[in-house]
Amino acid sequence: MLGRVALFRLSAAFFFLVAAFPAFAEPLACKGQGGVKELPYESAVPSGWDHDRFGTLPRSLMFSYGAFTASFETAAEYKAGSPFTGIPKWVSYEMRALMGGDGKAIHPQGAKRPVKWYELEETAFLWKDQGLKPGIDTSYRGFAALWNRGHMAARNHANRISWQEGCNTHTFINALPQFADMNQGDWLALENYAIAAANKFGRVWTIAGPVFEPEREIDTIGKEGTVPVAIPHALFKILVIERKGKVEARAFLFQQADEEERGRYRKCAGTPQSKYDLAAYSTSISALEKATGLSFLAHLPDAVRKAADAVSATEPWPIEAKFWADRCGGDDDDDDV
Repeated sequence: MLGRVALFRLSAAFFFLVAAFPAFAEPLACKGQGGVKELPYESAVPSGWDHDRFGTLPRSLMFSYGAFTASFETAAEYKAGSPFTGIPKWVSYEMRALMGGDGKAIHPQGAKRPVKWYELEETAFLWKDQGLKPGIDTSYRGFAALWNRGHMAARNHANRISWQEGCNTHTFINALPQFADMNQGDWLALENYAIAAANKFGRVWTIAGPVFEPEREIDTIGKEGTVPVAIPHALFKILVIERKGKVEARAFLFQQADEEERGRYRKCAGTPQSKYDLAAYSTSISALEKATGLSFLAHLPDAVRKAADAVSATEPWPIEAKFWADRCGGDDDDDDV
């Protein structure tokens, strides 16, 4: 039998391991929502941050949280036949550099995602008036193998503010049905790139959302009795930086796929970051405005907007190795479904 001194030494050694190596500690987990349809963690935009600094228009049912701003369809738009059933029109957010004193990029602490994503009372018009099963999470059940609950504001981007804000990204004003291999592949590679860009340039603003093509049928997910959540035909993302007093942007467009195109995108877990050609998805801001009906960088003077648009379809900015916190093909890939 161990004596008291030996037991004390073992306990001290264990607590040292937990402090020195967090993997020994119990992992964090996002808490469940319970019966209240609101985000479970208090949320506030950090002082001095502006998630939609450059202006995205039009604005519909607006939400502003610590890690992102989102525009969602209104009840009136839904009743009028809006194509954005159960998904955001656009999401915008600021992300800042997170570098250590040693000059290396920091990977922030995160928590295990909630089993059920968070519902909001403001979107209850989607199911209440139609007598459907409450919530949007039920619509995704049984479809995850092909259609993920795809973040527009990435969880690991929000973790850079706090792990609680990372948890708060698991809500349907920030998600849409996204082809699984894209979400866990090329799209995730672009999210990794955005982190590196924020580390290099100090700040990056992201605007992301769905694209619907005119005259094309809109498919939905959701079994009978649930909210029929719209599947967009494509997804867009715009990255904006300020450098030497000028606004610069890069724009990207990702086409959705289907079950017959499972090889179109390569999952991040098994593909090195260097193998992703993000330039293959480059497009211009003006092309995205035409495709979405949105106006980007609307707060800027016309001359500044035109200058940003003129280079928005060019090669992504080169980023040195020291600024990368996450890379595909490694163990820290943070994909969500």
